[in-house]
Amino acid sequence: MATVYRSTDTGAPAYPASGINGGSAGAFMDILKACLVDGFGSKPGAGWTVDYEDATAEKRRMGLSNGNGVFEVVTWGSYGVGFFIWDSITTPGTGAIYIDDWSSVVSAGVNGWKGEQSPAPGSNTDSVAGAYLSGISAGGESSYAWTVFADDKAAWILFHYPEGHGNTDQGDSLNSVKGAYHTQLFIGAVKSPDLPRGSAGNLFIGYGGTALGTQSSPTGGSASNLGMFWGLRTPMGTVPSVGNDSDYEAEGFQSSMNIRNPVSSVRALLPVLVSYTGSDTPNPTGLSSSYAQYNWGTLPGVAQLGENTSNTVFWVNYNVFRNASWNLEPATIAGYTWLPWSFGAPNLYDCGITDHADWW
Repeated sequence: MATVYRSTDTGAPAYPASGINGGSAGAFMDILKACLVDGFGSKPGAGWTVDYEDATAEKRRMGLSNGNGVFEVVTWGSYGVGFFIWDSITTPGTGAIYIDDWSSVVSAGVNGWKGEQSPAPGSNTDSVAGAYLSGISAGGESSYAWTVFADDKAAWILFHYPEGHGNTDQGDSLNSVKGAYHTQLFIGAVKSPDLPRGSAGNLFIGYGGTALGTQSSPTGGSASNLGMFWGLRTPMGTVPSVGNDSDYEAEGFQSSMNIRNPVSSVRALLPVLVSYTGSDTPNPTGLSSSYAQYNWGTLPGVAQLGENTSNTVFWVNYNVFRNASWNLEPATIAGYTWLPWSFGAPNLYDCGITDHADWW
């Protein structure tokens, strides 16, 4: 079962006095380490380990491992962090992206990636995965809260407006809980019969933004969605009666109808799929390539409850119906407690995240 960590929990990492000069980056790393490794308050760490850590002021960096690989976070200019994933790191780099020489910043290791289809070390003129974190600073609590769902293999790091903010009323769409600077991130193992959760290389990252290493901060893309995904491995209820004109049909799930009534007794909980579209995708001879998408895994902890639409119909209607206090108030559906969430891209709206072991 996963643990839920919140910025409002007792003992949660403090916001820094200033976000500039690497303050935001350091705060982000404090959150990751507190949730995934050390724990805080009454909550234990999720079970990850520290591969290495460099606490140099304004140039902090850290490698964390789920046992299948290493997720590396490096300070990027004043307000950002860059992400790398590795099978293993043999020699940690030094310094910060943009500030220091690229050859010293990038670690040395086995099978490293600095972004989608971009192997490390590469060049600082290549796109690098990262997040812009200007909201993490003193006073930022009024508009910058965070929630982390994590177990020993995977984690969701979600930034959002706090409860009571003007953008979090019950009838607002889920997209309104995230400004463009509200980073969200998935790191860890996917669920797949082809790549067991403990297998070497089962370390993936879902992120929203990239930029060139020559830029002062990673502001490219949209940090508030999961538009990019990369990993270390490929897979290879009236009583019926005549008077009611009662009629029953067996049919498949019709999302365009189902989402209109968010209080249907039966709610489809659909896992979010991970697909692979490489040139070596398994594909029977004669099958059109347009049907050859290879779905081989699912993301842990997440379900899609409604249609792929930016209108976020399900949660808007459901939260109003149940008189939710705000649009991120957890709801119990089909026996599971879900945090309403929208990933924005690619077309993953009206989702929910749960800490229940069945989904991890």
